[in-house]
Amino acid sequence: MITRLLTKEDTSAAKKLWGYAFETDEPFYTWYFQEVFNPKNSIGIFSEGELVSYLQLNPYTIYLNGNSFKASYVVGVITSPEYRNKGAMKVLLSKAIEEMNKRNHFVSILMPFDTTFYRPYGWELCYSQMKYETPIYIVGHYSNQEKGGTFSRINLDKDFESLNNIYETYLKHHHGYVKRNKKNWDHILKDLAYYNGHAYLLKDSKNLPVGYILYFIKNGKFTAKEIVYKNEWAKKSLFGFIYSHKSQATTVEWSAPSNDSTHLFLKDTIQPKPTNKVSLYPFMCGRIINIKKALESCLFSKSICCSFSMEITDSYAPWNDGTFIVTIQNGKASLEKTDLSSVDLSCTINTFSQLFFGAINIDQAISLEKIILHNQSILENLSKIFYSKNNYINEFF
Repeated sequence: MITRLLTKEDTSAAKKLWGYAFETDEPFYTWYFQEVFNPKNSIGIFSEGELVSYLQLNPYTIYLNGNSFKASYVVGVITSPEYRNKGAMKVLLSKAIEEMNKRNHFVSILMPFDTTFYRPYGWELCYSQMKYETPIYIVGHYSNQEKGGTFSRINLDKDFESLNNIYETYLKHHHGYVKRNKKNWDHILKDLAYYNGHAYLLKDSKNLPVGYILYFIKNGKFTAKEIVYKNEWAKKSLFGFIYSHKSQATTVEWSAPSNDSTHLFLKDTIQPKPTNKVSLYPFMCGRIINIKKALESCLFSKSICCSFSMEITDSYAPWNDGTFIVTIQNGKASLEKTDLSSVDLSCTINTFSQLFFGAINIDQAISLEKIILHNQSILENLSKIFYSKNNYINEFF
């Protein structure tokens, strides 16, 4: 068995294995391997020259803890059926962690088919989304009755800056989101189009871009992939746009950040049963690839001035495994690896990843017995460093 980065010559085998494990829907299937797939970002296991398992490390920039981080999005994790349950994933993910560290990708994200499958390798659930499903007349009740807005089909060359501005404004109080560039938007819109989806931009009465919607209509269901807006007027106008499709759809489905409050204001019933279906569902896992470099890249409140020691257990990244002294001052952290026999706190890379992403706060980690706090005096400062954040991400590959 040989494990290595793929080359251009391996693309055909990678595409074939993807087709076996996932989908071969056209034109997405061909487009993905022509424009998105990059063999230089793929690690594979070869047996007698044949590709039997591989994954992709798609590069993104993610906003975390006050700064932009280069990150690897692990996608397309595949093993040929005759090599499954033989330890291929252990080898492949270990090699992937090494490669990400070499690339100075200090964090990683991964969309799991099972949130526990990747736990032994250090990935833990860090993002959830709110999912809505309602009869279409319900959004009619919520929609904007005022006129003045106009909708137009999105043209990326013309609308890129507007889209990005709306997206960044919408997420200004959120965390963990992708900093999208024009290439990211191109992939999103082409993926949408290849599945017969639609993309519209909303402008207000002053002709200013204030919202957009990406959606599909199929089998009587209007499915919004993204509903993004700058203000409440734009939000209600977008719901009015959805309601205008009442002759084409009977139900509406959309997702939103986990802290979204729309459900509090939708028309609903209690008896005999609720009209709307609103649920919180798991979406994305996160992992810290390099603790020292990740923490040293964060921007902290300048009011934090402290030092503490921590012991991290990480079986797949020896540079993370061990004891560190963490010092934070002037908004920046510095870490030094030590051999202290006693420390202020201890946890696994899984728990540290959730704390870093803000999926849980320090008090939750302690109450869940995910962290051992040996020194209670540092708790006040830890609560300023590791607190809950409004995480949101909506990338699918």
